[in-house]
Amino acid sequence: MVGVVYSFAGEFCAARTIRKDVLDCLFGKSSAGILNLIDESLRAAQAASMALGGLDSLCSPIFGLVPGELRATQSKSPRDLIETACLLYSSLVNLDKLDEADENDAPQQEEVNRRFGTEVRLEVLKIRPALVSGFGNGAQLVPGGQRVRFGFSSPKAIIHFTVLHPVRHSGSMKDARAKIFELQQARKLSGVGVAALIAGTPRLDDPTLGSKQRDQLRDNQLEIESEADAVNLRWYSAHSASEGALRVVELAD
Repeated sequence: MVGVVYSFAGEFCAARTIRKDVLDCLFGKSSAGILNLIDESLRAAQAASMALGGLDSLCSPIFGLVPGELRATQSKSPRDLIETACLLYSSLVNLDKLDEADENDAPQQEEVNRRFGTEVRLEVLKIRPALVSGFGNGAQLVPGGQRVRFGFSSPKAIIHFTVLHPVRHSGSMKDARAKIFELQQARKLSGVGVAALIAGTPRLDDPTLGSKQRDQLRDNQLEIESEADAVNLRWYSAHSASEGALRVVELAD
């Protein structure tokens, strides 16, 4: 994915989601022409959607760029919408305007997890609609305690979703550990055969990650995997919502 054409609050807009330096790495001296082609294609797609009054008309290639599937999100802002598209479709994206984001600018862990879980659910329902009843269920882990909501639960499997964030390391690790504990308790109380944590993660070879981010992400994945193995829980890394959905279907069958 190289860009997003979207409608928000009645306005049609377009945003390039692949950085210039990534194109430089991929195409060398030819990157300038490719960058211009991408930007011009996105402008043309934006103009076409404005002229036709909708995005559903964008179904043919525009200067070589092929429009993807039309999606509807529950985003609160254009930035939220674009981040959702990036998480769903590609790890080779990183908006220039988000490059300077630090830990304070990053979305809250709960928001990121909810977005990832929602997109996984949508992908699962596309390929296995019968699993709809498994989403949004909860269980009481201690007598008299509040019900804990899981990403997916069925007689065969209990699954939590989380995201290992390349910026907000401490928050994502704390959330992953808490969910390992909840899965451990739920499996003990329910006797279900499979308890798993599915984590949305960037690819370690993602060229948009810095070396420190890549090293930290690798360390975090190994640590959470070890902690899950120690209590006999399954751990899966998913680079997109569609990968996460395939894991859910595999575990639920």
